[in-house]
Amino acid sequence: MKLKFVAVAIAAAVVSTAAQAATLINNSTYGLYNNSIGTVLDGTNPYGGSTMFPLANGASGDPYLNIPSSAAPDLSKAATALGSWLTNPTAPGGTWSGLRYIPSGWVPNTETAIIYRLEGGATGLTNVFASFGVDNGIFAWLNGRFLGGHTAFGGVVPGEFTLSIGDVSAGTNYLQILLEDHGGGTGYYVNVTGDVAPAPSPVPLPASGALMLAGLGALAARRRKKAKQ
Repeated sequence: MKLKFVAVAIAAAVVSTAAQAATLINNSTYGLYNNSIGTVLDGTNPYGGSTMFPLANGASGDPYLNIPSSAAPDLSKAATALGSWLTNPTAPGGTWSGLRYIPSGWVPNTETAIIYRLEGGATGLTNVFASFGVDNGIFAWLNGRFLGGHTAFGGVVPGEFTLSIGDVSAGTNYLQILLEDHGGGTGYYVNVTGDVAPAPSPVPLPASGALMLAGLGALAARRRKKAKQ
């Protein structure tokens, strides 16, 4: 860049790039899939007068629960199938598939799990928002940190359970999902959106610095003019 254009470039740099909205995950997104959990969690994790994992066919009730991030479920009874999926999602062990399409239905009365890659790019993501529908329950983690869970009676209703995740770090992140069923049908809907964080704007020089650069530019132009004479 020629010296006489430096001050103009600095002035233009103070205009930051606007965030770009993006669909991050939906029902066509591939992930790692685990349909080998079975019913080992049934009747575990008492909560709200019921359990997070009711018995098959609603034998222990059909609860409506909103589970906060402070009440992460104990999944130790499913450790053989799940392996280290929350702490080492790139190589969880257990009984995980390779990268594949995630079915919207599975064997009734069993639990399944999913690991999605969530790419934060070079600058990270902002305003990340997740919307789910499930028959009957769902539990969500980000990079092994429990975000919350939900169980409800009835079928799949898009948006019945939502999570405002907020900011996500740059690079590769992992959204880990556990789906619960205790009735005669299953179903799953997911839509995760967010904004690509803008690159940070260069810090503008103080007025004295900009004037100095402008003066240097003028001096260089004067010297070139004298050299041609």
